Amino acid sequence: MKHLAIILFLFCGLSVGFFGSVQDHNRITGAFIQLDGQMARFGSEDWNKELERMQRIGIDTIIIQYSAYGDRFYYPSQYAQTEDSIPDESLFELVWTGTARTRYIKVRIDPTSVEWTMIAEVSVKSQEKTVSVGKPFFLSPDAHPQYPAGQKITDGRANYSWADMVGWQFPGKPIEIVIDLEEPVSIDSVEVTFMRSEISGVQVPEKGFELFFSNDGSAYLKAGRAELDRMDAGEIPDTLGMILENADQLNMNVFLGLSLNPSYWAGQFHPLEQARMNQQILTELFQRYQHHPSLAGWYLPEEIDDRTFLTQARKDAVISYLRSMSTYARMLTKKPVMLSPYFGINPDGKAYASWWDEVLSQAKVDIIAMQDGVGTKRTTVDESAAVMKALQPVMEKHGVRFWINVEVFDQIHGWPVDSRGWQAIPAEFSRVKEQLEKQSLYAEKTIIFDFPHYMTPRIGGKAETLYNEYQSYLQRLED
Repeated sequence: MKHLAIILFLFCGLSVGFFGSVQDHNRITGAFIQLDGQMARFGSEDWNKELERMQRIGIDTIIIQYSAYGDRFYYPSQYAQTEDSIPDESLFELVWTGTARTRYIKVRIDPTSVEWTMIAEVSVKSQEKTVSVGKPFFLSPDAHPQYPAGQKITDGRANYSWADMVGWQFPGKPIEIVIDLEEPVSIDSVEVTFMRSEISGVQVPEKGFELFFSNDGSAYLKAGRAELDRMDAGEIPDTLGMILENADQLNMNVFLGLSLNPSYWAGQFHPLEQARMNQQILTELFQRYQHHPSLAGWYLPEEIDDRTFLTQARKDAVISYLRSMSTYARMLTKKPVMLSPYFGINPDGKAYASWWDEVLSQAKVDIIAMQDGVGTKRTTVDESAAVMKALQPVMEKHGVRFWINVEVFDQIHGWPVDSRGWQAIPAEFSRVKEQLEKQSLYAEKTIIFDFPHYMTPRIGGKAETLYNEYQSYLQRLED
């Protein structure tokens, strides 16, 4: 029977409790958390439950991808600026309030999205009790076959998960949803939960929704409109603090990601400017959270790849940035710095290993968690394993801890699949099992991207299935 091993190692002259440097193949022991607008609304109890779900399957290490992404911060920062906006990558509830007695409720929406209009739930309430759960409903036009209605509109659940959404792509006319309460009911509010995801062309309708009531399902009376009111975001919740507090209690380790300018994904990388900003962020984070025993280190969110940084000028920019950030983090905090790079289609493991050999000889980082590229369709499992094998001796040569970042999602839209906005769903366990078994041979630790969107039982569906099947797999390893 295998057991997770926890050892102590020396870092910068200090004795630091760390995570299993004795290899435990085929097991997931770490996970990314990509914070978004929806998770920014979580309270401490929500985070406690989520971290306990992670710990239940052996995850002892958490990597927060970003503490700040563009103008959005996930902790109260002196650099944050609140502005009137609907949080991106989140659910947004639009509510009509009033008093009526009716059987049929018609919601009419004029779509204004770039591509998709996505709805998770329509909730009809009477004195705070939801009376629409399980009630029949009718749609016009029909939802897109990829995001069918099923029972989702009135199933009583609203999760930020593609599998939990009902979607219309370029509907071309108003969307109408009619809910039959099956008998006249006194109601006081109707709430429609929309999704917003700018990267996928999903926006909340600018005109909100219109509401109509009927007792016979034929003649409808207009009841009003729920307007889109862009209120000030107000005080930023301390999401990072809540995660760290719960990780303290659960003996988990947390790497805090720094900030990233979204323009990085368009190929814009200014090492001096980015280093200056992230040194400020790192200083602020360390001053605020250094008392947490779970604070294990820092994550640089720039995902360095094998195609963009081949010229000497671009390579020098990477070296300059990594050297600056690593030196600063060690001097200020004496905590390790990690990266999670990736490689593209038809990867050349030997060439990529040579590139990293040159970079690490001039700018050492402490941990590299290499993305496997399988979920994004860039590589196959076998291709990825070959690259990991080529990289392993280079990491050993430079004293870099080598982790594998397994993608537990299946990309369904976006390059290289198609030209639509990026979308993904949880992967099948059979593929994840192959990733674990073939790639973990070359790494000290196996982590995943990411748990809250693709593997948590909290959102049900394929994510819960993946979690449960992995849990059963662990049990078989123990037997």
